[in-house]
Amino acid sequence: MTYQLETIHPNHPHHLECPRCKHHTVVLQGESRYVCLNCGWWRDIDGWNIPIFPILMVLVIFLVILLG
Repeated sequence: MTYQLETIHPNHPHHLECPRCKHHTVVLQGESRYVCLNCGWWRDIDGWNIPIFPILMVLVIFLVILLG
C-alpha cells in the first residue's frame, strides 16, 4: 500500500473548486486575485463586495415612508 502526502502550497489550496469548471485548479495570483488554471475563471477579492444599489433602494424607501 502506498501513501501519497498532500503538499501544501500557499498559492494553491487544493480544496478550492472552480465554480465554472468544477476542477480543483484555483490558485491565488498576487494578493487578492484567484484564478482557475483550467478554464481561466478569475475573481478579485480586493475591495468591498457589498451590493450598493439594493442598500440605497432600501434607504430611499425608508425615507419615503418616514417623510410621506
